Amino acid sequence: MLRVFAFDRIGVVLGDLYFVDPDPMPGQESPERGVRVEVRFVESQEHEGSIYAARPILIGEPIWRLDLLESVDGEPGSFDRTHHHPLMRGYEPGSRKFEKDLSSEPLAYLAA
Repeated sequence: MLRVFAFDRIGVVLGDLYFVDPDPMPGQESPERGVRVEVRFVESQEHEGSIYAARPILIGEPIWRLDLLESVDGEPGSFDRTHHHPLMRGYEPGSRKFEKDLSSEPLAYLAA
């Protein structure tokens, strides 16, 4: 599943995840599952067609990422791997940042 909500020049991209980290941190060796939320730049592109043509839209680089993850072998709803990436370098995330409020109340954290 992938969902995109665009608001002028900023968009929110939501997608489901399941992956195994090839270089996990100690204690995080099991696969992870959940939802990724990214705030990204959105850019309307020029087009060569008629005035009736659809405009190409570019979903660009992420500004911030939130991973609502939990370990596959853990208890559902635990959010034990939930973190965010406050720094992005192009399309690559910076280090994971774990915060107690984020794991205990992830939707309230996201809303704030």
